[in-house]
Amino acid sequence: VCLVTTFTFPNITPTTNTLELVSNTRTYQSPLTNAIQTASRKGSLWKASLQFKNLNGDDRQEMQAFLVKLNGQQHRFTLQDHSFTPRGAGGGTLRVNGASQSGTTLVCDGATASVNNYLRAGDQISFNNELHMVVADASSDASTNISLSIAPPIRKTPADNTIVDYSVPVVGVFMLAGPASWNTRVGIFSDFNIEAVEDVLA
Repeated sequence: VCLVTTFTFPNITPTTNTLELVSNTRTYQSPLTNAIQTASRKGSLWKASLQFKNLNGDDRQEMQAFLVKLNGQQHRFTLQDHSFTPRGAGGGTLRVNGASQSGTTLVCDGATASVNNYLRAGDQISFNNELHMVVADASSDASTNISLSIAPPIRKTPADNTIVDYSVPVVGVFMLAGPASWNTRVGIFSDFNIEAVEDVLA
């Protein structure tokens, strides 16, 4: 068994940044009627693809060292969606309100009271090392409570009063999806292509 460390991804902006939700759903089709049923299970995760073009100097060597120290899929790292721009007003310290929550609704408190569009559809949040997207506008009430519709579904039940992060950078815990490599050209410019998946056990 290897010890696992979670590192912070280097503060280098990618040339391109792709985030994909890999849903853990399955469909079943009846051979008699062709009716299709869909089953949704826990374990949906984010997949990230990042390209870094023409890195040189300190950025180039920092990225090389970071990828090498991950030792393949041994270690993990926190990663943000570099294209994300929040739309909600936010405010206060958002916390999980009540234990044993699951599914696609997260009930919270600690928001600034009575804020319209406290978080908006497309905003991102993280808790319990999980990255989620808010899929419907949500406003806080006079008692600082707010109910968030999120995707993907909660993987691990968060403890009561767990802090919900909505401030940039909003990060999830990821691991490499394949070998780490880069190519280098004359003038010592390197290109990096990084494929990563969210760690469902983080």
